[in-house]
Order: sequence, then structure tokens, then C-alpha cells
Amino acid sequence: MLEIGPIILRAWEKRDLEDVHRWENDFDVMLYSRGKPHNMVTYENVVDYYEEERKNERRLHYIIVLKERDENIGTAVIRLKDWSFVKTGSLGTYLDKKYWNRGIGKIVTLALLEISFIFLNLDRCEAGSIEYNKRAHKVLQDCGFKFVGRHRKSGYVFGRKWDWYFFDILKEEYLAQREELIKKLIGKEAEDYLKRVSFTELKG
Repeated sequence: MLEIGPIILRAWEKRDLEDVHRWENDFDVMLYSRGKPHNMVTYENVVDYYEEERKNERRLHYIIVLKERDENIGTAVIRLKDWSFVKTGSLGTYLDKKYWNRGIGKIVTLALLEISFIFLNLDRCEAGSIEYNKRAHKVLQDCGFKFVGRHRKSGYVFGRKWDWYFFDILKEEYLAQREELIKKLIGKEAEDYLKRVSFTELKG
């Protein structure tokens, strides 16, 4: 579990699956997060997926909880990869659309970077998003990701083909701007967070 600013990221539990089922069938959520607005998933599909994924140590699934209301507001995942001895996390997330445009997506992305680089010691993180999801692209770039390329015409939505955009960030790039990002994104709670998640506070 990680608590940062207004949110908590904790592991999926079976009690969360009704919310996941609702989001997976939400036209707008799937339009932007997956490029699949016509997404039809049964509750049984969600349960089956949960049961398979929780056995996979290379998939870290999180529920995003809004602390002040103790409300589930979305999901996030880190997919661990180790290609050519470079430890990589492929990040994914989506929010309940009630919470769009509030800056929460940036804090969720920050939380995933903290987990990836401060707790898991990964070398790099990557993320992708469909061409028209400009909001997601801005979130990634505001969190220090760089645009690295695209898969041309690899998504099909509303009768036309779209590119998928890809972004990444290296550990050293993140660490160079970590404190600045944390202060910018979680404001007055940054000092307490940085003190709590700090090597200088550990006693050998």
C-alpha cells in the first residue's frame, strides 16, 4: 500500500470487483483508457481475470482510493518486464470519470513512479495511450515522461485508425526531479511524505 497526497494505492481485493466491472463497461472510461468504447465484460469475466492476475507476480494491480471519502475511484497496474537485464515497469491506469480533470491522474502516475523507482528499484518505466487521448499524454509529460514514438494506425475507433503514442522515463531522470514533482503535485503534504519516504530517516 502507498499513501500519497489525497490517495491510497492498495492491492485489488475481491470486494473491489463490482467497481472494476462498472468501469470496464463505462463507454467513456474505455474510450480513453483502452480505445475500446464498445467494451462488454461480464462480472464473471472480471472475477476470472482477477483470479488469474493475482497468481502472477509480474502484475501489480492497485485500487485507487480517495482518502477523504474512502471511495474507490479507479485502478492502476505495473506490469514488470526484464528484457536484456533492464528492469522495466509498464504502467497503466484509469479513473472513474467523476474524477477527471482534477489533477488526480498526475498524483496516481507519481505514486506509480514512486513504487517503481523507490520501492521496486526498476530501471525505467513506460506507458502508452491512444493518439486522441491528449489529456493522458499531458499527464505523462507533466510527470517527466518523454515521448519516444508511436505504433502507426494500430487502434480502430469510430470508423478510423489511430496511432498509439508511447512514453518512457528513466530512473535517473525521475530521481533528478523527484522532490520538485512531489512538491508540485501534492502541495502542503509533500514535506511529510518526503520525510516518511526517505532513506535519511532510516537507522542502521
